[in-house]
Amino acid sequence: MAEAINLSPDLQDEFLNDEEFIKYYASLNHLLRANLKKKAKDLAKKLIIKVANQLVGTGVRKGTLHLRKGVFSDEIDLDATLENIVTNPLEDIEDNLATWDRRQEQQGFVIMFDHSYSMRGPKIVLAALTVAAIAVYFKENYGVVAFSTEVETVKTVTERTHYEVLLDRVFDLPIEGLTNISGALARGLAQLADYSKTFGLLLTDGGWTSGENPLVVASKFGRLNVIAFPPANPDKVRLIADAGHGTLEFVDDEDDITGAIVRSLQAH
Repeated sequence: MAEAINLSPDLQDEFLNDEEFIKYYASLNHLLRANLKKKAKDLAKKLIIKVANQLVGTGVRKGTLHLRKGVFSDEIDLDATLENIVTNPLEDIEDNLATWDRRQEQQGFVIMFDHSYSMRGPKIVLAALTVAAIAVYFKENYGVVAFSTEVETVKTVTERTHYEVLLDRVFDLPIEGLTNISGALARGLAQLADYSKTFGLLLTDGGWTSGENPLVVASKFGRLNVIAFPPANPDKVRLIADAGHGTLEFVDDEDDITGAIVRSLQAH
């Protein structure tokens, strides 16, 4: 199929305009000729960034909630308000109103994604989508680490990088090697050394097949959430999430990745 697309301008147009372009791109990207491969990658980046922006606009909110009294907000705590009224019945209702104040905090975040051989195809595109969503959501103070047998820093926490440049780096990674989760977690944690609140997100489709047992380093995160794809063993990857005081999202169907990203970002 890839060779036919490479040789036929008509099939190339159909390929680039297909409603399921991203799925086909994930499967055929490494087989496309240079000129078509560049066009396809540019289109894939635009579509991924578009989806990432839509995804981040679904209501995920940053910051930690702190209870305040006598301040108007759209996040009212009814139980605390009623308690204030009972305790201080002579005060005005506005003074007894208890609301939640969402304070922004200097939080360090790092996403660590698997690009081992088993991530070939749609899963690496899902990883790219997740990276783009993280970039749109956090904008700063976030790092990106890629791992297979070796570990590579794609973006440091302090670096300012445009989304498209970041996606170029993701797509340029070779899909090969084993799964060194402990090395990735250690590299990610090292990037967060200057932050009092540390949050990590791990994407993988397997258990650890290289490096040390990752549970010890996972436990050093303030929170480490995990998104896993088949053929990962859910019980095994859940050990990592549990050690990291985080959540596990197991994505059986690639269409479920958007919900998994939203829930993982909300749970921090």
